[in-house]
Amino acid sequence: MTEEQIRAAAVRSPDAGARALFDTYYNYVYAIVYRCIAGTGTREDAEECVSDVFLEVLRKLPDISAGSLQAYIGTAARHQALNVCRRITRRPAGELPETIPSGQDVAADAELAAQARELMAQIRALGEPDATILIQRYYYDRNAREIGKILGMNPVTVRSRLHRALKALRSAAKDLL
Repeated sequence: MTEEQIRAAAVRSPDAGARALFDTYYNYVYAIVYRCIAGTGTREDAEECVSDVFLEVLRKLPDISAGSLQAYIGTAARHQALNVCRRITRRPAGELPETIPSGQDVAADAELAAQARELMAQIRALGEPDATILIQRYYYDRNAREIGKILGMNPVTVRSRLHRALKALRSAAKDLL
């Protein structure tokens, strides 16, 4: 949907305008937010941040100059994500819960978390758009057609890049072992 169509929908009905804005820019905002808070925040932190971005944009939509909506959204997303990172890093470090559930294997959970961080670092090292393709495919379970639409790529190209990115990840994993 174009910026003009989103603005027209917002004038007709605030709910329709909000839905159009969200549907058009959700993946864009989530990608920016996730890139900023990956490794420091949780998925819930990212989703809350995305919601805050859309709330801010909807409040200021009439004041945003025509033709600059996407740029404004990208900047708002980055600033909001950085604020979330600052808030998260100010949390007291090293605080442990008073009790640990008896069925919880802390060592295994810590190892899985370390492996997940390493995997995300390897994925980010692939660069764009390969990292986005992998994340969209395996974290969000989107197919090549949907990923192609998000990134403006041909689905065949998406599948080819996905195959090459997986091959590069396997090679990187062998080098680590």
